[in-house]
Amino acid sequence: MRDVVITADSTCDLPIEIIEKYNIVITPLTILLGDKSYRDGVDIFPEDIYAYVKKTGELPKTAAVPPSAYYELFEEMTKAGKAVVHIGLSSAISSSYQNACIAASEFDDVYCVDSKSLCMAMGLLVLKACDFREKGYDAKKIANRVNSLVPKVSTTFVLDNLEYLHKGGRCSGVARFSANVLGIKPSIAVDPKEGTLDVAKKYRGKIDAVYKQYINDCLRDVGKIDASRIVIANSGDVSPDIISFAKGVIEGKADFKEVITAKAGCTISSHCGPKTLAIFYIKK
Repeated sequence: MRDVVITADSTCDLPIEIIEKYNIVITPLTILLGDKSYRDGVDIFPEDIYAYVKKTGELPKTAAVPPSAYYELFEEMTKAGKAVVHIGLSSAISSSYQNACIAASEFDDVYCVDSKSLCMAMGLLVLKACDFREKGYDAKKIANRVNSLVPKVSTTFVLDNLEYLHKGGRCSGVARFSANVLGIKPSIAVDPKEGTLDVAKKYRGKIDAVYKQYINDCLRDVGKIDASRIVIANSGDVSPDIISFAKGVIEGKADFKEVITAKAGCTISSHCGPKTLAIFYIKK
């Protein structure tokens, strides 16, 4: 049986120490600032994006990984005698997954999984693939098992405002107007079947109070959560006190084997903006 390489789009936002621990190969999306292009997480980071937006008033654009980049990666891996399981950003958000499938069709033993998710919710699926690899599963079985978990991933996050989503065309102007006028802090959820974004809940009040309410809401049915891993992610400017509060609630609710704190990468930050907080987990 071939050794299996786990690859994933940069939008999985896994911390570098986890990427190195599991030997995960990352395929970076492209960030466009004006007429210049950068590789997500390689030569540009969220703080660069926020500085650019503050200076220009314009949001960066993001571009999918092209089929040629996937082809080169899959060719390198298969020529080395390895099988590949690739986990991509939701196909409803980016064409990266379709591009990976185009490249994978040229090879045997390369399997692509549509995470129908983003950020560290997608990262949780990547880590599950690593778990299955450690159990000795072959690439096809790993891909099948990860696919079966896709509908069980809880992908929600709460925003300070909808400005970035609105400018990026990810949310209607009406939703933005209502949120800003009424002082609403929206919680966005990714549909686990379609991979699309929608407003799941609307909170009111100061952002720190909203964070706490959101955290408690996420963990209300903690008995239904897979206790192997849970993630606290943020896109910057969320206070350490709130992160500590989230950890305290999580540890008080259940005995999770691993509580991961992570920062959103450039692609996610480009669409959500700073002060975005997320709790990600997989349901039983």
